[in-house]
Amino acid sequence: MGITLKLEPWEYELGFQVGIRRFTANWEKKDAPYYNRDKMEKDRDAQVAAALCELAVAKHVNRYWHGAVWHSSDHAKHRDKPDVGTNIEVRRVRTDVGPAIRPQDRGKIVWAARITDPEYRVVELLGWIDGSRGMEIGEPRDGYKVVPVEHLISP
Repeated sequence: MGITLKLEPWEYELGFQVGIRRFTANWEKKDAPYYNRDKMEKDRDAQVAAALCELAVAKHVNRYWHGAVWHSSDHAKHRDKPDVGTNIEVRRVRTDVGPAIRPQDRGKIVWAARITDPEYRVVELLGWIDGSRGMEIGEPRDGYKVVPVEHLISP
């Protein structure tokens, strides 16, 4: 269903740089109460993987990727900024059946992506969905929904 993008060395380096900077910007930030550390990967790895997924989507759709980094205390100032272009949110899929869709995704496009190799050199773009549609058809979770990959529009 998805398409695979092999990252160029400079893309790989940039994604790692952004991910590590995001990790260190949140160095002392406490986890949200609903986080379950036993089910999560290391924050360092998650931040890098998410940045690489954003970069891959931007490359595929030929849209601007800001690769922004801000301190956790500035999150409220930037929470509504899209990951890519002017209206694209990118959700990394690691263990669930598809991307998380949140109420604030209404009116945005949500892309799903995953890292497919242990070195993080290959990103699979799984597809996309309008956030409003995702909120209609997604499987309920705790405050958000998940859209199974088979309901996404092919890349």
